[in-house]
Amino acid sequence: MIMPQEPYRGLVAAFEAASDWGLALSALGCVHRTSAVLVAEGVVEEDAAPFSTGSLVELAELRDTSAVLSALMSARQSLAVYGADPETGEVRGESDRAELLAMASELVLRADANADRAFLEEWASMCSSISIDVMQHLDCMELRAVAEFGSTSPSPYEDVPPLPAAEIQAQLEILRLVDGRDADALTHMAKLSDALRSALVVIAAEAVSSGELD
Repeated sequence: MIMPQEPYRGLVAAFEAASDWGLALSALGCVHRTSAVLVAEGVVEEDAAPFSTGSLVELAELRDTSAVLSALMSARQSLAVYGADPETGEVRGESDRAELLAMASELVLRADANADRAFLEEWASMCSSISIDVMQHLDCMELRAVAEFGSTSPSPYEDVPPLPAAEIQAQLEILRLVDGRDADALTHMAKLSDALRSALVVIAAEAVSSGELD
């Protein structure tokens, strides 16, 4: 039986073995998927750069870590109001909405164009953790869309619900694809991230319409 801590250990090992480009693209994928919360709340448009699937593909094709970071930094100003206080770490508000917007924004707000290997490891790991936290938070809202997702995408991990499990699997697979030799890696990566993001947009939209994110 797969124990719940094993996928997290697998992520740690995958990040340690990843190339700089693998780390950057893994983090960009996390931004892409968690932006579903921003889309549902009307903070960003679904097809707006650097959050859209098209942007994910375009930036991935460049294979340029600095381009990824620069693209994210260009969006920092518009998300700053939703982020946690940089000094205290406190979220501006006590609602689920405030917490989710803060988490989704933090991935972008922590980007730095002048990144070295140590920064990339820390940032990518942070993006990984926050993305999983977003999924866990949405899972706890007991939404119909979450239940439907779980019925079609059961978790392979003991005690890890389907939604965060799907995020863990997406991260592991993207890291494998990026640093592998698969000629179609970019296509597979984009489809994988887009499928989960599409499900998340539906889930987050239900949370908004039901008042769960008031």
